[in-house]
Amino acid sequence: TNPIFEIPPGGSITIASFYGQTPHIMDVPVISRRLTQIGFVQYKHSRARELIQQITSAVDTKTSSPLFNAHIQQMFLDNSLRGGVPILLGEVDDQAYMKNADEDARLKVYYLFSRNHGDLERDQNDFQIQPTFFSQSAVNYRDVIQNRRSDVIFNPRIGSSNVRMFLSFIQADGYEPLSVEASVFSIPDKSICLNIATQAVGHADGVRAQRELLTEFLSSGPFRPGNLFQTIEDHHIELMMTRKDFIHEVAAASTMTPNANFEEGYWGDHWIYYMDMIEAYLSIYPDGEFSMLFEHNLPYFYSPASVQPRSKKYVLEMSAGGGNRRVRQYNATIMDEEKQEIRSKYIRSTRNQQYVVEGNWQHDKNGNIFKSTTFVKIFLLVTLKFTTRDPFGMGIEYEAGRSGWNEGMNGLPRMMGSGMSEAYELYMLMEYLQKATKQYNHAVEVPQELDDIINAIIAAMDPLENEMRNMADDSTLDTTVPEHLFRYWDAVSTARETYREKTKLHFSGATKMYLPSFIDTILGRWMKHLKLGHARALALGYKGNDDSNDNLSPTYFAYEITKWESTGEQTEEGHDLVIALEAKVSLLPLFLEGPTRLMKSMDMEGAKDIYNKIRDSELNDKDLGMYTISGSLDKMSLSFGPATASTPGWMEHQSVWMHASYKLYLELLRKGMVDEFYNELVSGGMLPFMKAGYGRSLIQCSSFITSSAFEDPSVRGRGFLARLSGSTAEFLSMWALMMIGPHPFFVNPDTREAEMKLIPSIPIWFFPDDGKLSFIMFGAIDVTYHNELGKDLYNIEPTRYQVGLRDGSTHDIDGSSIPSDLAGKIRRVVFVDYVQVYFSNNNR
Repeated sequence: TNPIFEIPPGGSITIASFYGQTPHIMDVPVISRRLTQIGFVQYKHSRARELIQQITSAVDTKTSSPLFNAHIQQMFLDNSLRGGVPILLGEVDDQAYMKNADEDARLKVYYLFSRNHGDLERDQNDFQIQPTFFSQSAVNYRDVIQNRRSDVIFNPRIGSSNVRMFLSFIQADGYEPLSVEASVFSIPDKSICLNIATQAVGHADGVRAQRELLTEFLSSGPFRPGNLFQTIEDHHIELMMTRKDFIHEVAAASTMTPNANFEEGYWGDHWIYYMDMIEAYLSIYPDGEFSMLFEHNLPYFYSPASVQPRSKKYVLEMSAGGGNRRVRQYNATIMDEEKQEIRSKYIRSTRNQQYVVEGNWQHDKNGNIFKSTTFVKIFLLVTLKFTTRDPFGMGIEYEAGRSGWNEGMNGLPRMMGSGMSEAYELYMLMEYLQKATKQYNHAVEVPQELDDIINAIIAAMDPLENEMRNMADDSTLDTTVPEHLFRYWDAVSTARETYREKTKLHFSGATKMYLPSFIDTILGRWMKHLKLGHARALALGYKGNDDSNDNLSPTYFAYEITKWESTGEQTEEGHDLVIALEAKVSLLPLFLEGPTRLMKSMDMEGAKDIYNKIRDSELNDKDLGMYTISGSLDKMSLSFGPATASTPGWMEHQSVWMHASYKLYLELLRKGMVDEFYNELVSGGMLPFMKAGYGRSLIQCSSFITSSAFEDPSVRGRGFLARLSGSTAEFLSMWALMMIGPHPFFVNPDTREAEMKLIPSIPIWFFPDDGKLSFIMFGAIDVTYHNELGKDLYNIEPTRYQVGLRDGSTHDIDGSSIPSDLAGKIRRVVFVDYVQVYFSNNNR
């Protein structure tokens, strides 16, 4: 019978619920008895807290604000739940334990806990986690690349593994798969598998069946650690070593391969997070740049879908009222039967499941997985994005059917929309490649197909530049695309479509050597055109409520095809397919992301000018002291997406979208506007210093905050839809800049070795009364700042250090930097216990 509880007035009871699954119904009574044992609930609650503390201790910070200290840990936890927690497998000896994943091939970086954020308002963000050891779930590409971008700062031993993994997912067509899944392990050499199995269970005849089963499992194809341990449990295999030692042995002998899945659609912004990830890596390993760019060969992911050419996706339809005909972009990406057949060959070919993994990667015509260096993959990416600029040469087209992270504007692709945020990131990627080309003067081999499209771009650019030299500047532009710009757009778009047709099934395998001088020249030429596009965007502006233009960058454009001709073909629904002959641009309202991304590409003076204009714009919610995702969208067509149907101040319509505003705050720190950053912090723009009315814990983010535009005053300033979000990634980048500065490691130009210098950005009021602020660096090293100057530590170099090693020895260093030998030990983490950093007027 069910127990009956009597609760007296003022009393309470606590009900604990457990959820789980078991493959066998007969296990349920056993599980039930275990759950109902006295003390079990308290034990599991305590264990959960221990696990959280174990994760968040990596950023334990002691400032004068206990609330801020707790906020840091909460943000790290939320970031870890979506991005995952990296661990290193393969630590089979002391040598492996003291190296990073780039230095020792036996080390494998594997992620735990990673999953989608599971917000209830969007069904596509659900998640499933397999009930296995080392469990994780598939994660959307944009989410996981953001949440993992700073992981090398918190765990330097992972090295360039994330850079290599994510850039491997770049496809030949310039897009990426949607879903990033757990990496897989394989050991094709059966003798190695037998040796591991023998170490694990022994030589005795009595364990022969277990030894053979383990050998067969390890050698039969890709597996994950969770599957391995589940097999061990299911077959009651008794290990003679600890499970920890066993998985280290397996990982050290394995090849680990990244894994992903196309799922659906190609998003227009997945690639714009690469520069953040590269910069994070270089902040820790500035001396590893050459190796990262030129010594690692990466494959190209091979999805079963293709982006259609314009002639197959520009559709003529009647307007909603039925009075006018208009051109829209539909079915931009389709599942491709030829590509599916190519993939299926690797899945069906042989018993060895290794071929399933091979089916994820593009091959050449000889059947070999085609690879390029990191530099070449980025170069291929920027080339394709350069050909994807809109007819005015301003934004990057959403030509594959999906826009960016702002799902409230998901109608942009059908409106032939483009994004300036992507254009600014493209410029920064090109700028980075040009800098690396000048610095290393290294020739590279590019795919022959890439050389073909570059020649086509040059052929289209030559007459364009000749015409532009004979024309007036763009200051008097109207919204009609000039003939010379439209002609160039059509030519490079055709070149892109030709390239994609050539590489749809495979690369030829042929390559072309590019000298640094050519790369430098072509990148410089393209960057000039990008700058011209930026200037046109600022000249055309955006459509505000009062039709004003304060020279803030637009974020989005849409295009109307004003003249077309039929291809003679129709869609399955009976609509004519057309070819565009003329176009004009439509101006859209002001959004926060465009100006923020432009700030990222500017120097401090330019960024400060943009920031001041944002503060003077309709994006500044002065009552809340925050910034909204957009201005008013009331005058926009509903065709642009659900944001236009939302009440102002709610969801993606003029609310405070925390991720977007946190990007702005991060740029203030990046550009050295430290006073402005802390003014925004303490005025209530950021957690945990927000004003009363947030309505939930001040240490955890929400998706959005209702702005002053919302119709109900009682709800303004309240956070809604707590979820794992990109805000955590932006905040952790802020924390790193605050605590250790943008370049904790640098290459000494005289010795060419990496040294260390900690230059924080911390105000005096963040220091406790004793002038000592402490935090955990690199997940394990206790760092204490001694502020003997008694003032803000903004761009101030230390005067001395004391480094304590785990062997009990201490090292005192006078001066602002730590020499290479000790810097190397700090970067390897395992040798160092603490670092005391002193800021004073005298060395000692």
